[in-house]
Amino acid sequence: MTEKLFNEVIAWQKATFPGSTALSKLSHLREELDELEADLKSDSPARWLEFADCFLLLFGCAAADGMSYNDIQEIIEKKLLINRSRKWGSPDEHGVVRHTS
Repeated sequence: MTEKLFNEVIAWQKATFPGSTALSKLSHLREELDELEADLKSDSPARWLEFADCFLLLFGCAAADGMSYNDIQEIIEKKLLINRSRKWGSPDEHGVVRHTS
């Protein structure tokens, strides 16, 4: 996502949902994640639109918490460095791999 698109999304969200907060967006994101999961399980052609809903809500949640586009980029880069330095275990029964250090 470009900074221009990010700013456009955030401006649209603020104008369309003026009372929303980071927590309300997070609550909505949980619903969208359930929809994405159902679409992935059924191999629905609409699943990519559900990914978009999740991205839009997550970026909106971050912006509502005070993060800018640059803040998001910086924190992702920082977290990637942290994750690269960690040791990772084996997948659990759901395929989830967690760090061990």
